[in-house]
Amino acid sequence: MNQLGTISGRALCPAPQVLQRAVSRRPQVIVASFKVRPYTVRKGDTLNSIARKREIKFEELVALNHDMNPDSLVEGQTILLPGGKLSSRDREILAGIGPATYRTYPVREGEVLQDIMEKRNITKAEMEALNPGVDLDRLSTGQVLKLPAGKYTVREREMMTGSGVPAEFFHATSALGKTVLIALGVAGIYSAFLWRQKQEPDDDSE
Repeated sequence: MNQLGTISGRALCPAPQVLQRAVSRRPQVIVASFKVRPYTVRKGDTLNSIARKREIKFEELVALNHDMNPDSLVEGQTILLPGGKLSSRDREILAGIGPATYRTYPVREGEVLQDIMEKRNITKAEMEALNPGVDLDRLSTGQVLKLPAGKYTVREREMMTGSGVPAEFFHATSALGKTVLIALGVAGIYSAFLWRQKQEPDDDSE
C-alpha cells in the first residue's frame, strides 16, 4: 500500500462514516471502510474458508484477485477482500474497543497467555494490572480478558486499518488516538449489539 492508498493499482476509496438506517424494523450500522482491504493469508487458509467466514462470494474474491491462483494460497501472501466484509472474530475485536486504557479480548480456542502477549508485545505486569484476581495461567475458550489499548497483532491492525481506522489510532497516548478510541468504542459496542440482534429471528417471523 502506498501513500495514495492504492494496492496493485487499485484505489482504496473511503466509504461513508458510521450511519444508521432502518431495514425490516431493525437498524443496521455501516462501518466506515475502504472498498477493498488487504488480507494476509494465514496457515490453513483456503479461498473458500476466507470467503465463508466473511460471507463473500467465491467468485467475488477471484474477480478481486485476478492474478491469484485460487487453488494454491501461500501463508503470508496478501490478497484483497471487500472492505466491509468482516469475520465474526473481526467483529469481536472491533466490539472490544473500550476506554483509553484497555480493550476487551475473548480468548481463542487453544490460546495461552504467552501466545496473547507475544503477538501484541504485552508484558505479564500489564496483564496482571488489568486483570486482578484472574488466574492468567488457566485460560478458557471465550474467557474475556482486558488488554492494553493500542496493542494489536499485525493481522488485527491490518483488519482495522482496512476498515477505516487511521494509523494514529494505535498510538493510544495521542489526542487523535484517544478520540478515535472513544468513537470506535461506542460504534463497536453498538455494531456488536446490532450484529447479535441480526442473528436472532424477528419476533413476527414464522
